[in-house]
Amino acid sequence: MKISKEAKIGLVAVLAVLIIYVGIIFLKGLKLFNNDVSYYVEITDVQGMPTASPIRANGLTVGSVKAITFNPKKQNITVEINVNPSFQIPEGTSVYMTKEMLGSATMNLKLGPDPTALLHPGDTIQGNPMTDLMSAAGDMLPQVEALLPKVDSILTALNTLANDPSLATSMHNMEEISADLKVTTKQINGLLGKDVPQLMAKTNNICTNLETTTGNLNQIDMLGMAQKADATLSSVQDMTFKINTAMTSKESSLGMLMNDNAIALHLDSTMMNSSRLLEDLRLHPKRYVHFSLFGKKDKTMP
Repeated sequence: MKISKEAKIGLVAVLAVLIIYVGIIFLKGLKLFNNDVSYYVEITDVQGMPTASPIRANGLTVGSVKAITFNPKKQNITVEINVNPSFQIPEGTSVYMTKEMLGSATMNLKLGPDPTALLHPGDTIQGNPMTDLMSAAGDMLPQVEALLPKVDSILTALNTLANDPSLATSMHNMEEISADLKVTTKQINGLLGKDVPQLMAKTNNICTNLETTTGNLNQIDMLGMAQKADATLSSVQDMTFKINTAMTSKESSLGMLMNDNAIALHLDSTMMNSSRLLEDLRLHPKRYVHFSLFGKKDKTMP
């Protein structure tokens, strides 16, 4: 059967329309046949985000933007998103917008805390204002401008300090101090490695001797020594009491000697006579002693 020219033209036109439709869908990033589930996001500003933009969660692309419509009743924007059915969105999930420095706006999912409570397809997700790096940088520009004079003053002060000769002197002194510290550390290490073990050994010997001495002291009968000392003190007290009694008693010889005044006067008189005799012997020795080299002469009778 021969196809007419008009039929051929119609068939070509239908194929062209179909190719154009598929191309538009492809360019928009939409799938012609897919089983993605849809959710709705309410947000105040999308910052020119086009359809077919990726939807990310924790940096992973999980879907795309299907349609963007303005809601005049709420004065906000409703975004329909398609999400892979294998990716489940928990309750409490929110959406925030980010915009790269040289890129377009992107929608990101901040997942809810409970992964067991899930949203159902067709539910609405609340959107948050967009985090725009360029806007944040623009807000920071006045603060940076105010900070620049201070930075310039700090750099000038640092330059002056770096050119100060005393800084080089201080650095040289620090090198000398570091060298001294190195020598000191080496000496301390030598002390800890040699003298300290010897000192500890001597200390251990002293502790051993103290322990031995303590053991010997424990073997001494301190109670018996105390009892003997107590007995000795009692004997001394008895002897002291007896002496005091003898000295105060007039019946005993010692008491009579200590209490009789006549004996004392007689002893005093005796001492005085002895003193006079010795004095006379010193002054007149011839009265008591005679010496002769030729023998004794007979006294002439008067």
